[in-house]
Amino acid sequence: MSNNAYIGIDLGTSGCRAIAISQSGDVIAQRQQPIATPLSPLPKSEQDPHQQWLVVKSVLTTLFAQLNDYQVKNIAVDATSGSVMVVNNSGKALTPLLMYNDARAVTESEWIKQSAPSESAAHGASSGLAKLLHLQKQYDLKSDFQLLHQTDWINVNLGADLGISDYNNALKTGYDPIQLSWPDWLLALVPEHVLPKVVKPGTTIGQLPDELCKQFNIDYVPTIVAGTTDSIAALLATGVNNIGDGVTSLGSTLVLKFITDKAVFKPEQGIYSHRLGKRWLVGGASNSGGSVLRNFFTDQELENLSEQIDLTIKPVSYYPLLTPGERFPELNPDLQPRLTPRPNSDADFLQGILSGIADIETKGYQLLQEYSQNKLTSICTVGGGASNQIWQTIRQQQLVVPFIKPRYTEAAYGAALLAKDQLQHY
Repeated sequence: MSNNAYIGIDLGTSGCRAIAISQSGDVIAQRQQPIATPLSPLPKSEQDPHQQWLVVKSVLTTLFAQLNDYQVKNIAVDATSGSVMVVNNSGKALTPLLMYNDARAVTESEWIKQSAPSESAAHGASSGLAKLLHLQKQYDLKSDFQLLHQTDWINVNLGADLGISDYNNALKTGYDPIQLSWPDWLLALVPEHVLPKVVKPGTTIGQLPDELCKQFNIDYVPTIVAGTTDSIAALLATGVNNIGDGVTSLGSTLVLKFITDKAVFKPEQGIYSHRLGKRWLVGGASNSGGSVLRNFFTDQELENLSEQIDLTIKPVSYYPLLTPGERFPELNPDLQPRLTPRPNSDADFLQGILSGIADIETKGYQLLQEYSQNKLTSICTVGGGASNQIWQTIRQQQLVVPFIKPRYTEAAYGAALLAKDQLQHY
């Protein structure tokens, strides 16, 4: 049993996926299982942390059964950013898990607004810090309690020490990734003992306990390493790791990430930064994207109409939004959608939307380059829109950099790479 393996666990809102990879990075085995999600109208969005752990344990049980010829060295977990809960000092859950999109903490976000600098990621009713303050008030928590992010909860159940988090998950709770500390303004709102010690993703934080080793039917002890957020794990999966590499996610929204040698915080333009080893991941998320396309076209229509687009014709100038308001590359809650005039041809209309989203992407990367003083050298595309070749051609005409294929796109694979390499390539 000399073959080493590494496990990455991706815990989302609707399911858990775990992937095991070899020392060379090849996928050995994978398992996934859905999580029954309670239907509750927004702004409320919470889940049972015990149920999440049971699903993770079930997935790992079936995954380890496929790894009899391997010895799992490290395990890393990624989960949704900004999802938090509270436990007592023994690690027992005191509250539900408030998910990333829970936005009930409106009053608490106003308290934060009065204290936090504008560049902090803790602003907004859905930030981890706002949720912590909300839980503290709702459950009348006094002294014996600690904050856990969703990733931390799974890590603790896997045998990690209580009271440790990673600097990617801690960002939306107000952690300062430049100074690598909890800032003074935050400690005036929250007692320091409530907040976790923050470490670099990939840092050793514990070992799988004997009870779980027996349940997984293994006679060795894997190490638990600090994890990250789902979006960072998805970026790690692509394999991009050089300064100047960009990753565009063409999902329901358009999200840009750019590897740089310095942090950029421009909240007035929706630009934020994650620390990534010795490098930084600078990015922003537009309200434009695939949701606009789905509002007008089915998947089949998108495929058929894309083939009819004539790229020699200048497209109609659009700013594709479904409702007023933009986050990036311009933070403007009043920015109006521009989707008129609509041509007679649906193919021409589609071309205008695709070109409009490409315009936003181009402007976004221009800003990221300007503020970071790093040059964009390549783009890797992930998300549902990545398979549309006409759209890629439109984007390439505007961005004029090499487009590279991602090695993988699953966040669980990125978490497995984190378990294996511990950010040594960043």
